[in-house]
This record gives sequence, C-alpha cells and structure tokens, in this order.
Amino acid sequence: MALNPAGTQDRTVSRSPPLTRDSSPSPSISPTPALSACPPLDRSVSATSSTTTSTASGPSIGSRSSSASAALRQRGYVRPLGVAFADSAGKRDSVLSLGSIAHLQYYFARTGLLDGKGAQLAKDPKPKRVPSENYGDAKPKIKSSSGAVDLDEDDANSIAADDDTGQEWDSKCTLPPPTVSTYRHKVQYLPPPPDSAKLRRDLKKALRDAEKPLSAVESESVDALERRKRPQTSTDPGAKDEEKEPLPLKRSHTAGWYEIQGLHILDVVTLAIRAAKMYYTAHEQPQRIYSIKSEREIREELVSVLDALKRMASRNFAGGLKEEELTTITSWLRGVDKLITDEQALEKQEVKEQEKWQWLEGSWEGREREREWSFLNSFMSEGQLPEWAPLEPTKPVPTPFLEALRNGLTLVHLHNAMLKKSKRQFGEIKTFHTDTAKPYRCAENLRFWVKAVEIRWEVKVKIDVTGVVHGKEAAWPDFELAVLQWCQTAREGLTKEWKENTKNKRSSTFFSAFPEAEPAGPES
Repeated sequence: MALNPAGTQDRTVSRSPPLTRDSSPSPSISPTPALSACPPLDRSVSATSSTTTSTASGPSIGSRSSSASAALRQRGYVRPLGVAFADSAGKRDSVLSLGSIAHLQYYFARTGLLDGKGAQLAKDPKPKRVPSENYGDAKPKIKSSSGAVDLDEDDANSIAADDDTGQEWDSKCTLPPPTVSTYRHKVQYLPPPPDSAKLRRDLKKALRDAEKPLSAVESESVDALERRKRPQTSTDPGAKDEEKEPLPLKRSHTAGWYEIQGLHILDVVTLAIRAAKMYYTAHEQPQRIYSIKSEREIREELVSVLDALKRMASRNFAGGLKEEELTTITSWLRGVDKLITDEQALEKQEVKEQEKWQWLEGSWEGREREREWSFLNSFMSEGQLPEWAPLEPTKPVPTPFLEALRNGLTLVHLHNAMLKKSKRQFGEIKTFHTDTAKPYRCAENLRFWVKAVEIRWEVKVKIDVTGVVHGKEAAWPDFELAVLQWCQTAREGLTKEWKENTKNKRSSTFFSAFPEAEPAGPES
C-alpha cells in the first residue's frame, strides 16, 4: 500500500503489474496481523509485567483453557510407535527381549511425573487457606511460566469437564499396571552333554570313514611295489640285449588326483581326531582310559598324526601319501580302535564284578554293620577286613575291626578306591603317610580322611583323633559311628550312580539300534 500526499491511506488495489514498496509506512498506523502466521497469533497471551498490568483478550483466555485441558487429558503420553534397532543391537537377544514400556509412560503421564514433580498443573504442596469472608471472591488460577493467571468461572468449568474426560480416558485404558514386567526372556534350549555310549558310536563311525580312503591308498601302494619288483622289458624280438632295459612305470594318477585324494583324507582324519578328542575329554570315567593308555601317550599320538597331516598339506599333496605318513595315520587309527575294545572289556568285567556284590540290593534290616562290612571288603585290593562286631560293654575295646582302621591308612585307601568307581571323582586324598610307626602320622591320616569325607560325601563326622590313636575307651563309640555314617552315605551315592548309568546304557543301546527314535531338542 502507498500514502497519498494528504497523508490519508489509499486502500485501492491496483491489478496492474506487482506492487512495489516505495517507502516505509508511517509510525502512526496501527499494526495488522502478519500473513500466514504459524502458529496463529490470536492464541498468544500477553504476560503480566511487574510494572504494568495488561488485560488478556477473550480469545487468549479460551486458548489458555483449551491448552490446560489438553495437558490434563494427555500429560505428555504418546502412543508408542514401532522401534527400529541398529544392526548391531538388533542381533543381540538382550535387546530383542526388551518389552514395551508404554504402560510405564502412561502411568508417569497420568501422575504428572513426566512434567517433573507434578508438572505445572499440580497443586501446591501446602495450599494457603482462604478466609471464609473472602471465599466467594476467590478465583481459580493456573500456573504459567510468567506467573499465576486468573481464570473466569467458565474457564474453570471447562477445565473440570476436561478433567472428567481424562478420568474416562483412564478407565478405558487397557494397559497393565506399572508393576508388570514386559521383559520377554527367551529360554534357549541347551542339549545335555552326550554320554559315553554316544561319543563311542561317533568315534567308531569316524574311524571307519577314515579307514576307507587309507585302505585304498595302502592297496595302491602295495600294487605299485609289486609292479616295481616285476621286470618290465621291451617286447621287441629284434632288440638287442643292451636295449632290453626296464621300462619306466606309468603314473596312474596326476597331480590333481593326488590333491583331491589328499584333501579327502585330510577331512576324514581331522574329523576322526575331533571325535577322539571329544571322547577323551568328555568321558565319564577318564581314569578307566588312562589305566589302558596313559594321557601322555594319547597326546603324543595325536600330535604325531597332526604333524603328518601338516607335512602333507605343506607340499600340496604332491606325489600322494608317503609311506611314513601312511604308517603314522593307520597305526593311530588302529590304536584308538584297540583302546575302545579294551575299554569295553573292562566295562564287562566291572559288570560281572558288580553282579557278585550282594550289598547292592536286598533287605538288610538289623544287619546294617554286616552290609557295610561287605561293602568295604568289595574295595579292598588285598585281603579282607575283620568282621565288624558291634561294641558291647562286656567285650574289650577296640574290636579287631576298629583296630584295623586305627592308623587311618586303610580308610584312606578305601576312600580313594571308592572315588575311582564314581562319576564325581573329586576329593581324593593324594598326600598321606604310609609309615604309621609314629602316632602323629596316624593322627594326620585320620584327619585327612575326615576332611575328605566332609568334602566328597558331605558327611560331617566328629571323632577324637588323638583318643583313637592312643586307644582311649571314650573315643571308640564316636569313631565307629563315623565309619558307619560314611559307609552308608558312600554306598547309597555309588548305588544311585550305577543305576543311572545302567539306565542310560539301555537307552543308548535302544537309540543305537533305532536312530530315528532318538529325541531331538525343541525347535528354535
């Protein structure tokens, strides 16, 4: 717009080319609302100042009441949207197991915790009492960043109505209470460790797979050796004796064939080594294996086979397997097969020995000492213990049975022998005195036995070690009771282990005959 010379405003709009602003408007003209203001300027409120007082317009009060009601209804709660995780976070189970916290956000929004201690619409912690004569003149107020603003009666009613709407919104909400955990823990199926029977089957299969290509190589080498021994001369009848020289052997295989053959042997032998390592390390009773072949020999054989495979691969399998390498690998395979056969023979021998033990089953009521005496004799390497007779006031103490256990050496040997028959082979007494001529050595052997019984069998016995060694009469009843408790606990533990082992062997035999019936883990 432009001004005429008379100073009046010219409101005529020209439809000719776009208007150009000749000069700035006069300061005396009142301002007009801006074009396309965002947000609309009619919702603004002029805050009260400390020196001047301004009166809020009608539209500003209405907008203020509507914003207050919106705050009462929502309180910062926004319905959750889909969450996009980063590539690294999306692959972690701990992140994917996190549930939604929408119900916590809703609870914090309704209680005003999102706005900080009740937000701006919360009531004062200590409201001032209004005198009764001025109670009718009191007006509701709403807090703002610039101070308290008085609300009219219509505004207060609208806020109360909006608060009621918020209560309805709260009652219709289906979110769980804030005490509910939404963490979804995904239980991962961990298969149980394989038993010795399954490991043995896997090892036998790996050994058979490794023997097939090696036997083919061995037969080829024997045939080649026989051809070399056979003289191959020229068949031309007109040739002279000097010309009748052995013909060179024809190479039946190329370098590529040897490479393929070598890679195949490398794969199957490596799988056999892995199966053997699993069988050795996860065996339930490794002492049985070490009784056949020492651990040092087992490790040396494995290292020699790995060294032979390394030499084969380093020359890229040129010329096939050498005789030394073939001998090393085949001897190792046959040694492992013999180890398994010897171990099975030991297992059958142990089963036959256990069948002779009468103390395993049956009713022994009233004959507890006789049963425990038979149990101890089954672990004696040489001879038998004297008969276990109960202590009686009329008979002298100690009895021959307690006298045989007095030095503690027999108890130590029995304890270690029981551990060798158990799956849980810990708590062995490795340091003890074999020369029990001195009383203090007998006392130390008894202390070693008491501590080992407490650690392995979880039986806390109390005996007077010094009294037993020096033959005090008051120490023998406690000593007999300690031996009886130890025997009963050890016998029950070993019997339970053997029964479970027999049950597992039967199931393993069934699954080996019917592999399709073997149970599998749950689908992931």
